[in-house]
Amino acid sequence: MTGDRLLDAAALVEEIDREAEAEKLKIIAEAQDKADQVLAAADVMIQRATEEASRLMEKRARVDEDRLLGRARMDVQADRLRGMRRAYERVFEIARQRIDALIRSPRYPEAMTALVREALEAVPRASVISVAREDQEMCRDILRALGKSCQVTGMDLGPGTVVASTADGKIRVDNSLAARVASAETQLETRVAHCLNG
Repeated sequence: MTGDRLLDAAALVEEIDREAEAEKLKIIAEAQDKADQVLAAADVMIQRATEEASRLMEKRARVDEDRLLGRARMDVQADRLRGMRRAYERVFEIARQRIDALIRSPRYPEAMTALVREALEAVPRASVISVAREDQEMCRDILRALGKSCQVTGMDLGPGTVVASTADGKIRVDNSLAARVASAETQLETRVAHCLNG
């Protein structure tokens, strides 16, 4: 009897151990399944996050590329315009040098004659011609040669200046060499500014 009970107790312990081991394996298997599911879900989330990050990086890279290309284009345009401005400045510097040389040359009376003639064509009813004080006598000679009788006024003007006006002063034309250069300079400055501002 005692032996049977011991045998039964040992068998019971064995059975309990087997059941405990089976339960343990079942729990481990379930835990592994759960871990696999969690890992799979995490992989999906990581994949999505990676793809989203990649899309964002591509988008940002495109935006940066567009910005850099835009800046590069603007820099190239600005360099081109600066080059144009330097070229224009040089042209006007040369023009002023040529005017200065013309004023000091034997051809100056010829140039003044052309300026007076053009001024009179622009203002046919001109009665007053204003010139630099040192050009007064020359202008009177030119008007006599052209058969025109206008009052010649010497003023504090630069050489190569011829301003024709009517008696009432309502019509006035500045046909000076400096005014022509200044007008051309303003037009080119306007063109450069227009290019800069698009």
